[in-house]
Amino acid sequence: VCSSDLKELDRVLGGGIVKGSLVLVGGDPGIGKSTLLLQVCRNLSLQKTDVLYISGEESLQQIKIRAERIGEDRKS
Repeated sequence: VCSSDLKELDRVLGGGIVKGSLVLVGGDPGIGKSTLLLQVCRNLSLQKTDVLYISGEESLQQIKIRAERIGEDRKS
């Protein structure tokens, strides 16, 4: 089990992310699903964990902009 470094998410997932598992995240548009998942990806990559992010709804440019914004938020 690998921690997402997001306490509440780890609690919901039963302690963290299980290697090889799949988690389906759903909710209303604009609720923050993509932002949450990009934060998890960033946190895992900082732990030297390989991450693959696949999106069927957002363009590469949209994902890049959000990821850059998340990185800037983390620095402050």
